Amino acid sequence: MSIVVKMWFFHNPGLLGINARNLKYIKAYNPKKAIKLADSKLKSKSFLSARGIPVARLFGSIGSKADLDKFDWESLPASFVVKPNAGYGGEGILVIKGRKGKNWVKSTGKIMRHEELISHINDIIDGRYSLANISDIAFFEQRLEAPTPFDKMSYKGLPDIRVVVHNLIPVMAMLRLSTERSDGKANVHAGGVAVGIDIAKGELTHVTQFNKEIDSVPGYGEVKGFKMPHWEEILLIASRVQDITNLGFAAVDITLDKQMGPVFLEVNARSGLAVQIANMAPLRRRLERVEGIKVSSPEKGVRIAQDIFGQKIENKKPTKASLNKIVIGRLERVELIGEKETQKIIAQPDLLSEKSVLDRTIAENLELKDGHLKFNLADKRLRTVVELGDFANLPYQMRIGSRDLRDFLIDPTKGPANEGAPLTPHLARTFTDEDLRKLDDEIYDIDAHLRLLSNLTHTNLDEEPQKFLENPGYNPQFEYKPLSFDPNHLYARLKRLEFPATPMGILWEKKADEIRRKIELLEARDTRDFTRCSVALYGTPDDTLIQLAKKEIRNMPTHFPESTERLTASQAKKAFEEAIENYGLKGWSVKLKAEMVADAVAGKENTVFIREGAVFSRERLAGTIAHEIETHVFTAMNGSMQPWRLFQRGLADYLATEEGLAVYNQEKTESSETPKKYWPASSVIGIHIALTGSFVDVYNQLITYGFDFNRAWKVALKAKRGFGDTSKPGAFTKDFVYYKGYRMVKQFVKNGGNVKDLYIGKTNLADLSIVKQVKGLKAPVFLPSYLTDKES
Repeated sequence: MSIVVKMWFFHNPGLLGINARNLKYIKAYNPKKAIKLADSKLKSKSFLSARGIPVARLFGSIGSKADLDKFDWESLPASFVVKPNAGYGGEGILVIKGRKGKNWVKSTGKIMRHEELISHINDIIDGRYSLANISDIAFFEQRLEAPTPFDKMSYKGLPDIRVVVHNLIPVMAMLRLSTERSDGKANVHAGGVAVGIDIAKGELTHVTQFNKEIDSVPGYGEVKGFKMPHWEEILLIASRVQDITNLGFAAVDITLDKQMGPVFLEVNARSGLAVQIANMAPLRRRLERVEGIKVSSPEKGVRIAQDIFGQKIENKKPTKASLNKIVIGRLERVELIGEKETQKIIAQPDLLSEKSVLDRTIAENLELKDGHLKFNLADKRLRTVVELGDFANLPYQMRIGSRDLRDFLIDPTKGPANEGAPLTPHLARTFTDEDLRKLDDEIYDIDAHLRLLSNLTHTNLDEEPQKFLENPGYNPQFEYKPLSFDPNHLYARLKRLEFPATPMGILWEKKADEIRRKIELLEARDTRDFTRCSVALYGTPDDTLIQLAKKEIRNMPTHFPESTERLTASQAKKAFEEAIENYGLKGWSVKLKAEMVADAVAGKENTVFIREGAVFSRERLAGTIAHEIETHVFTAMNGSMQPWRLFQRGLADYLATEEGLAVYNQEKTESSETPKKYWPASSVIGIHIALTGSFVDVYNQLITYGFDFNRAWKVALKAKRGFGDTSKPGAFTKDFVYYKGYRMVKQFVKNGGNVKDLYIGKTNLADLSIVKQVKGLKAPVFLPSYLTDKES
């Protein structure tokens, strides 16, 4: 320890020592349950990912010798990271960047024999790297890549940012960099470099190694004054992690990936104290300074931190730090946040005006008080005072003045963001295979975070049907759980995506736009914007489709042949399992589930769910298997064999084609008239009525058309998904795509189209010409019998 650091260290009464840390902060603020969650990387990442925190993708895990013996090594990508679940100090982490025959290539370039990798995993399982030397789990995770200049700043390893958070307020932070001395690990005790970070400005300050202040980063050079990109987002993630995990005193480790931006690594309930040396500042004094402050949200915690621990300084002239500003276009989509609801509009940045101006009508709808407004621009939350104006007949409803544009750069060549803008693949940039793979993974991951139908599932579904049964004039009042993700974070991830000028680039960009529409729909739950967002995502039945549906229903028989055999949900489960086994669908399972609207659903996680209490006739069960397995499962399996995961997840707006194909297949299976044949048409009518009517209106009209209680209730329930008060007009328009898609597929076949083209993956008829231009796609393997029999 240098003389300067030693004198500062021993003569500063505000320093936090280990005993004080344990007694005053860990014991006092960290519940045992929260510590247990933090100690498990797998559990904490799963828990936080479900609540919108960005994490690396998990490829698999091994928890026992038996798991190791049967592990499928071919399921791993060429590059990945092996980590111990309960490890500490970076011990046991192994970075693999490629394969060489049966062996592996480490991040250092050295070859690792497969037997050595197995031996390493055995060590992890035996608890060699765990906190308490007890048996552990090894898991395989996505290998992240540092953006420039961090890829040069950190020697053959990933840098990470540690943020100490107390009372939702980030109090101190440091950047940890790997060196040749630390063998490519960002471990400050093994020779890694710790760099202090100014909490307010995100600028790098003191550089330290082995508890000594040094002039520069070994092998790189001077870093003092460099501004961390995404700094406010990093602080916000750290504060949100502390809030979600219920740790009162936490150290949150975050890294930067060149594709994903800030990514959560782990949360520590027992923060180390080296952060004090890196910042040349006493931690205890800062912790005491924030105790007792009332903090209502992580956003407020970040603002308080920046106010208390420094001043935000604007650069008078362009500097290296200005490169970290957010680039926006000449027109931008913004989200206005009112007292009771939010609204999305188009805004124009205006550097010639100091103050922002908002359309008068919109301001009145939001019930702004004295012009005070909160709004989201790009991935940044802003507060301002607006003046009011008239923006009738203009392409925007707000002008953003210069005082609200300090953290932004304006690119005049950039068009309206995400609001009907033409597709603009990035022609200038060269995309490597790894770039394309990461883009594909990122889109898949963002879409997976949405869990659209889960976020539209009613939490009081057990209570409301009984009230309706007791009073058929009652319009159910539904409740929903909070969104399982942070919309602003996902918008920010979408905004960072760039797309190549190729057929796949077009498909990826279309998917990104569909994801944006999904997020907007979920944000609009139980607001007057919900129907508009649903129509933007799924469309709405036109007059031709409505008349066709009415005609079909009028021809529906009054009575259907009674089935002599009624099959329970458990019996149906067995039939589904037999079908999965007969088709050789490895990795798929069938589960019974209580809270479901549909009777059977093929989920995204290789699971078919059957509603507990569902009853099937023998013929209806065959049709349901054709619908769920011979369509949804087959397209998912074929999609998983393609070079791009988008084909397994689903192209943009694939749903009409996919559900239309499912109805088409179901019709081929059912030999006689069944009520289910008319269900797609009933959904069209239900949505048409719901757009201007109530839940009761939908139900009564379908009863009038001859549908039974169960079908009428289910159509009304689905049409009013997303609404709290179902007496209000409006609809969740998704289910009309079954009928629309069915007619599209029939017309496609009539025009000579090959149904096998629809089994390449989860595709969209409208994009079939683009799909056929994608190189490397494989012919579908899983096909229904009527297609394979025709070939034979």
